[in-house]
Amino acid sequence: MHVFFVEGTSLAAGSEVTLAPADLNHACRVLRLQKDSPVIVSDGQGLAFKGIITALTPREGRVRLAAAVPPAESPLRVTLMQALVKGEKMDLIVRQAVELGVARLVPVATGRSIPRLNAAKEAGRLERWRKIARAAAAQCRRAVIPVVEPLHSFAEVLALVGGAMTLVPWEKERHLSLGALLRQPGPGDGALLVFVGPEGGFSAAEAKLLTAAGARTVQLGPRILRAETAAAAVLGLVQAAWGDLGGDSHR
Repeated sequence: MHVFFVEGTSLAAGSEVTLAPADLNHACRVLRLQKDSPVIVSDGQGLAFKGIITALTPREGRVRLAAAVPPAESPLRVTLMQALVKGEKMDLIVRQAVELGVARLVPVATGRSIPRLNAAKEAGRLERWRKIARAAAAQCRRAVIPVVEPLHSFAEVLALVGGAMTLVPWEKERHLSLGALLRQPGPGDGALLVFVGPEGGFSAAEAKLLTAAGARTVQLGPRILRAETAAAAVLGLVQAAWGDLGGDSHR
């Protein structure tokens, strides 16, 4: 069943809700849903219900809610802090991160980030990333739309590092592998930060500042991964070890 988000509306079994106008064309022409089609409706914050479409046209859609859907979020609350990357790679990273269960995404301008966004471009990109996160959450049947925060500076991210366990994939790390770290117990409070660098990686100075703030640099293996590949690889591995990827919850 397809998931529709109805944000800012109180959901309860037996009530009828109106679908967002932006979803109507997709529901009618792409999904080809119709009256009496079963769907799932969520408030985007974890509350979801099965429902039946009672009316659907390109101008209006209504759903009567029935049974609540049990929550299915990972016990591992991952924040992906992603350095800006070129072109549409950031779109792919956002989409895959949502599919892999992240709770929050934080775009970051680092020293080697090639894109330099002015205020107008930053606002446009942020709106785009939030739309991608919403669509990806619906596609993979999540009841939560991950938060996509405004662009952060490297200094702002350093302030976040001390508050939770933080992993930083870095190709120059020679002592600690991600595999070895994942054989250890995960974060006791379930909160994990993952900071992935841009195409050129982190500078030695940035890595030093991150470790001084409490982050742990890890190496991913003998091959150098693209930024978008590294993000998906790390998220998949941490969810498999400490989260719910693979069908089992590890907490």
